[in-house]
Amino acid sequence: MRGALTKLKIDTYKDDSYSPDAKINTKAFEAFINPTGFSVTYKTKHNTNQAQGKSKASLGYIVSLASGLQLEFLFDGTGVTESNPGNKLINKIKGKVFAKQAVKQQIKDFYKATGELAGPIHKPYHVVLHWGDFEFKGILSELTIEYKLFDNEGLPLRAIGKATFNESISPELESKMANTNSPDLTHKRTVQDGDTLPLMTERIYGDSKYYLEVAKVNGLINFRQLKPGQDLFFPPLEKVS
Repeated sequence: MRGALTKLKIDTYKDDSYSPDAKINTKAFEAFINPTGFSVTYKTKHNTNQAQGKSKASLGYIVSLASGLQLEFLFDGTGVTESNPGNKLINKIKGKVFAKQAVKQQIKDFYKATGELAGPIHKPYHVVLHWGDFEFKGILSELTIEYKLFDNEGLPLRAIGKATFNESISPELESKMANTNSPDLTHKRTVQDGDTLPLMTERIYGDSKYYLEVAKVNGLINFRQLKPGQDLFFPPLEKVS
């Protein structure tokens, strides 16, 4: 039996710490129809100075720039998805009211969560987009709405929203994320299907040779029989010798 369709959702935060205290609303927006795809852009800035008289250049790394996310949302008010009994929104909308209000309301809900000036904080929200195992933290930088279909009264029945988000993370959070795999910290990891202790040790320390010491720390009698869902601790590198 297949599970319910996972919808893209957006959570809102008052700042880019994305801490529990900064959270405004969980699932502030849920896609009515999932995007057909998305693209993520990564950029690296290099020093492009080229020595005089040389035909080639040696590029020097300067900084990795914030990544960008591009998404296309379909806002639909034609009723083509009304037969989906699992969608609570559809079940609440009946007849012509759905066709006349759905597109306008969907766009309004999306922009309220991502780009509208929020009174309490005097700026748009920072957002976290979730879709399956994909997560992106940032802010909306651009939104273009392209209206594609209209009813006899000129009201939109279908629109495509082209949204661009830029990554935005506080220095404190960035520092924590950068140290996630630091070998001088104690780490807790949950075993996933296919994980082995040497492989997990390699990820943490950059070398699998410490797996026996990690097995001792965790009281593992047989390190070859890890169970998915099992929690393991990886102590600081200088303590596992």
